[in-house]
Amino acid sequence: MGLFPQQKITAALLMLAYGASADQVDKIMRMGKSTIPESLMRFCGAIESIYIAEYLRKPTDIDLQRLLKKGEMRGFPGMIGNIDCMHWTGAAKLFDVESLRSIMVTCIILHNMIVEDEYDYDAVDEYEPNTMNNSRTRTYCTHDATEKPVQHEPLER
Repeated sequence: MGLFPQQKITAALLMLAYGASADQVDKIMRMGKSTIPESLMRFCGAIESIYIAEYLRKPTDIDLQRLLKKGEMRGFPGMIGNIDCMHWTGAAKLFDVESLRSIMVTCIILHNMIVEDEYDYDAVDEYEPNTMNNSRTRTYCTHDATEKPVQHEPLER
């Protein structure tokens, strides 16, 4: 009762995004270790109940063709997607099967929301194996005195 909703949501998102345990989140969020998993499950339940119909639907034929093409371009023919959940291997031991199902469904819904928000359906979908050295990363919005974009060499690590 004495915690802000923002604290509870942030704790849930930390656990979902990073696979953080309640022990890792409690000091950052100044919450009790028992409140954190409860906040996570309430968050997952709310996301499921509100968005499941819209964001957890079967892909359309157009969706499937686009995903299959993207997978093939990246060297994975026949693969329509991937959810890497390896960071949950240790933290998953604390939850029962139904809780893990709810967490996974929430992750899928949030992923689909992000894809819908960021995906440009009109753009040419091309796979760039080196995303740190392409035409988009070499041109910046800075300008010289002539108002032409300044070309910078990519940073080498």
